[in-house]
Amino acid sequence: MALVTYAEADSKVVLSRAGAPLQTTIPGSFNTLQSILPALFSLADQAADKSAEQVFVGGRKKHKDLIFYYRGVRVVDDVVIVSFSKEAMPYFSGPVSYDATVMRSLVGTVMLYQPNAKDVKLEIDGKPWKNSDA
Repeated sequence: MALVTYAEADSKVVLSRAGAPLQTTIPGSFNTLQSILPALFSLADQAADKSAEQVFVGGRKKHKDLIFYYRGVRVVDDVVIVSFSKEAMPYFSGPVSYDATVMRSLVGTVMLYQPNAKDVKLEIDGKPWKNSDA
Protein backbone atom coordinates (compact mmCIF):
# COMPACT_ATOMS: atom_id res chain seq x y z
CA MET A 1 0.00 0.00 0.00
CA ALA A 2 2.78 2.47 0.82
CA LEU A 3 4.39 1.83 -2.56
CA VAL A 4 1.18 2.71 -4.40
CA THR A 5 0.75 5.90 -2.37
CA TYR A 6 4.33 6.92 -3.15
CA ALA A 7 3.91 6.27 -6.88
CA GLU A 8 0.71 8.32 -7.02
CA ALA A 9 2.54 11.26 -5.42
CA ASP A 10 5.23 11.38 -8.11
CA SER A 11 5.18 14.05 -10.82
CA LYS A 12 6.12 13.70 -14.48
CA VAL A 13 9.17 15.50 -15.86
CA VAL A 14 11.30 15.27 -18.97
CA LEU A 15 15.02 14.63 -18.63
CA SER A 16 17.50 13.15 -21.13
CA ARG A 17 19.13 9.82 -21.82
CA ALA A 18 21.81 9.53 -24.49
CA GLY A 19 20.74 12.86 -25.96
CA ALA A 20 17.08 11.93 -26.31
CA PRO A 21 14.13 13.14 -24.23
CA LEU A 22 13.10 10.78 -21.46
CA GLN A 23 9.86 11.10 -19.51
CA THR A 24 10.26 10.01 -15.91
CA THR A 25 9.04 11.11 -12.49
CA ILE A 26 10.38 12.95 -9.48
CA PRO A 27 9.09 12.59 -5.94
CA GLY A 28 6.21 14.87 -4.94
CA SER A 29 2.86 15.97 -6.20
CA PHE A 30 3.30 19.05 -8.40
CA ASN A 31 0.27 19.88 -10.51
CA THR A 32 1.03 23.29 -11.98
CA LEU A 33 3.69 24.88 -14.11
CA GLN A 34 4.50 27.20 -11.20
CA SER A 35 5.22 24.26 -8.90
CA ILE A 36 6.83 21.73 -11.27
CA LEU A 37 9.70 23.94 -12.50
CA PRO A 38 11.20 24.60 -9.05
CA ALA A 39 10.74 20.89 -8.34
CA LEU A 40 12.49 19.95 -11.60
CA PHE A 41 15.43 22.23 -10.81
CA SER A 42 15.84 20.89 -7.29
CA LEU A 43 14.74 17.22 -7.49
CA ALA A 44 15.93 16.06 -10.91
CA ASP A 45 18.71 14.03 -9.30
CA GLN A 46 16.00 11.94 -7.61
CA ALA A 47 14.31 10.87 -10.85
CA ALA A 48 12.71 7.43 -10.83
CA ASP A 49 14.63 6.41 -13.95
CA LYS A 50 18.22 6.26 -12.73
CA SER A 51 19.54 6.29 -16.30
CA ALA A 52 18.21 9.84 -16.75
CA GLU A 53 20.79 12.56 -17.23
CA GLN A 54 20.12 15.83 -15.47
CA VAL A 55 22.18 19.00 -15.27
CA PHE A 56 20.18 21.09 -12.83
CA VAL A 57 21.51 19.68 -9.56
CA GLY A 58 25.30 19.74 -9.42
CA GLY A 59 25.40 20.30 -13.17
CA ARG A 60 27.87 23.18 -13.35
CA LYS A 61 31.03 23.09 -11.33
CA LYS A 62 31.79 26.34 -9.51
CA HIS A 63 28.10 27.35 -9.72
CA LYS A 64 25.13 26.76 -7.47
CA ASP A 65 22.31 24.50 -8.59
CA LEU A 66 19.96 26.15 -11.09
CA ILE A 67 17.14 26.51 -8.54
CA PHE A 68 19.14 29.30 -6.84
CA TYR A 69 18.89 31.42 -10.00
CA TYR A 70 15.28 30.66 -10.90
CA ARG A 71 12.98 33.71 -10.68
CA GLY A 72 9.64 32.36 -11.87
CA VAL A 73 7.46 31.47 -14.82
CA ARG A 74 4.62 33.26 -16.54
CA VAL A 75 2.37 32.60 -19.49
CA VAL A 76 1.74 35.40 -21.96
CA ASP A 77 -0.88 34.38 -24.51
CA ASP A 78 0.48 31.02 -25.75
CA VAL A 79 4.14 31.61 -24.78
CA VAL A 80 5.70 30.36 -21.55
CA ILE A 81 8.48 32.62 -20.25
CA VAL A 82 10.88 31.14 -17.70
CA SER A 83 12.94 33.72 -15.81
CA PHE A 84 16.37 33.48 -14.22
CA SER A 85 18.92 35.85 -12.73
CA LYS A 86 22.12 36.57 -14.66
CA GLU A 87 24.01 34.06 -12.52
CA ALA A 88 22.18 31.30 -14.44
CA MET A 89 24.06 32.14 -17.64
CA PRO A 90 26.49 29.17 -17.37
CA TYR A 91 23.47 26.87 -17.64
CA PHE A 92 22.36 28.47 -20.91
CA SER A 93 25.60 29.44 -22.62
CA GLY A 94 27.54 26.22 -22.87
CA PRO A 95 28.34 23.79 -25.66
CA VAL A 96 25.50 22.79 -27.96
CA SER A 97 25.09 19.37 -26.35
CA TYR A 98 24.88 20.89 -22.86
CA ASP A 99 22.38 23.56 -23.95
CA ALA A 100 20.28 20.90 -25.69
CA THR A 101 20.14 18.81 -22.49
CA VAL A 102 19.04 21.81 -20.42
CA MET A 103 16.49 23.08 -22.93
CA ARG A 104 15.10 19.63 -23.82
CA SER A 105 14.27 19.02 -20.17
CA LEU A 106 12.93 22.51 -19.58
CA VAL A 107 10.75 22.65 -22.71
CA GLY A 108 9.62 19.03 -22.39
CA THR A 109 8.52 19.50 -18.79
CA VAL A 110 6.78 22.80 -19.58
CA MET A 111 4.83 21.09 -22.37
CA LEU A 112 3.65 18.34 -19.97
CA TYR A 113 2.03 20.98 -17.78
CA GLN A 114 1.14 23.61 -20.41
CA PRO A 115 0.36 21.51 -23.52
CA ASN A 116 -1.26 24.39 -25.42
CA ALA A 117 1.91 26.51 -25.32
CA LYS A 118 3.31 27.43 -28.71
CA ASP A 119 6.77 28.41 -27.46
CA VAL A 120 8.99 28.41 -24.38
CA LYS A 121 11.33 31.37 -23.98
CA LEU A 122 14.04 32.21 -21.49
CA GLU A 123 14.47 35.52 -19.76
CA ILE A 124 17.71 36.46 -18.02
CA ASP A 125 17.52 39.48 -15.71
CA GLY A 126 14.28 40.55 -17.37
CA LYS A 127 15.64 40.37 -20.95
CA PRO A 128 14.93 37.73 -23.61
CA TRP A 129 17.77 35.22 -23.96
CA LYS A 130 18.85 32.88 -26.71
CA ASN A 131 22.32 31.38 -26.86
CA SER A 132 23.84 32.51 -30.14
CA ASP A 133 27.27 31.04 -29.32
CA ALA A 134 26.28 27.38 -29.18
